[in-house]
Amino acid sequence: MSIYDYPIVMIQVNIADLKARLSFYLGRVKEGHEIVVMDRKTSVAKMEPFRGGSLYEAILSPASKSPARLRNLKIKPVQRKIDALGLLREERDRR
Repeated sequence: MSIYDYPIVMIQVNIADLKARLSFYLGRVKEGHEIVVMDRKTSVAKMEPFRGGSLYEAILSPASKSPARLRNLKIKPVQRKIDALGLLREERDRR
């Protein structure tokens, strides 16, 4: 429902029409409409107004484990030698 208690009809638009009239459809999104992007008869995306704070606002969540636990990790070195140059040559030869 909209702020005026009228139902808002979801707009469906084909990709080609969206590309041709992007500014128009972005204007509709700014007005509060949701737009479903269709690829033939299949919906592939939904455009909706951005809700919330700043786009660049950081979202912080508490750590699930203490960072001190990282000091106790036992890291085993790789047991085999890797020939990086040989792997690169193999990759290039396959092309």
